[in-house]
Amino acid sequence: MSKRMFLSFFIISWMSVFSYSQDSYDKMASELANYGEDVKKIAVIPFSYADNTSSTKDGFVISERLTMKLINMQKFEIIERSVLNKVLDELKLQNSGAIDPTSAKDLGKVLGVDAIITGTLIPTNDGKIEVNARLIKTETAQAIGASSVYVIKDWLGGDAPQSKPVYQQNTTNINKVSKSYVGGEHGYSFFDVILGAGSQTMDIKWDENKYGGAEMNGLKATGGGPIGIRVGGFGKGILGGDFELSVSKHYSDAQKVYVSGGPLNLPSGYIDATSIGLSGDLLIRTLTKANPKANLYAGLGLGLSINNIKSNTIKDAYNKSLNESSPGIMFRVPIGIRFNVDNLTFFMEYRAEANGTIFSRNVSG
Repeated sequence: MSKRMFLSFFIISWMSVFSYSQDSYDKMASELANYGEDVKKIAVIPFSYADNTSSTKDGFVISERLTMKLINMQKFEIIERSVLNKVLDELKLQNSGAIDPTSAKDLGKVLGVDAIITGTLIPTNDGKIEVNARLIKTETAQAIGASSVYVIKDWLGGDAPQSKPVYQQNTTNINKVSKSYVGGEHGYSFFDVILGAGSQTMDIKWDENKYGGAEMNGLKATGGGPIGIRVGGFGKGILGGDFELSVSKHYSDAQKVYVSGGPLNLPSGYIDATSIGLSGDLLIRTLTKANPKANLYAGLGLGLSINNIKSNTIKDAYNKSLNESSPGIMFRVPIGIRFNVDNLTFFMEYRAEANGTIFSRNVSG
């Protein structure tokens, strides 16, 4: 049996698939839906930039994605885009989010909707778009709820202004407003390349029938790894998970051990093991608005391993050196911190890991 303790700084990582925008649309749709408990039929008006720029492409794309999320929720009856555009033209309204109270009431009468969703866009310095959506009752022209999220522009076209955003005060009465944060309410996925190193020990227990159950515990060992890849992610809350495929090397050092028969000098490489592991972790992270791009996390993991065990010292009755492959079980406890920067994540992790295996040199019993 071998046991490994890794003080592993996986300064690692490579390319994370950041599902930021997708979660933003889900969050926006969910919050607006919660505010419209008495609403049955709605229309989603294409959004516009707060500083009244002429571009409508960005607003159209964002409102269309929000519309699809609302349709999939199956909570509201939603006016089709073609019908909405025709009514906007008939009422001589600009196909944008610039809807005043009078226009909202007119839309409600013509379309027969209980409420409309409209909003404004504000470009940010880091290339994202702040989306401020409002759910407005057409009968009273009162905003009964709102949601504010950030999305990443991942479509072609449009001309989002690069100047400083112009914030306009909303004078409409808003009952509820929420805000989203990266690494907070938002989940993300990651694909990591792992390069680790650390301290190792080995525990060896011999067969009780033949060798009296002799034990050699805490043998000093060197090696490398784990080296491998890992995929995983976190949901909107604190829970997440990952799967890892990695390989590591373990090589016992020359040392003196004490067994029941007295001291024994073990040569270097008394046990030479190579392990290939497939494992998974259940993770839990912290959520903080103060620094939403950094998450502390910890977890518990289990896995299966294939271990090749070699030794130039341990031989059988035919003087054949030990060289055997056998399955094993892995257990580990990872603790670390992960940083999200744009579409990349970086992490450092300490991991305590144990890998146990049994080998018999193919001798029965």
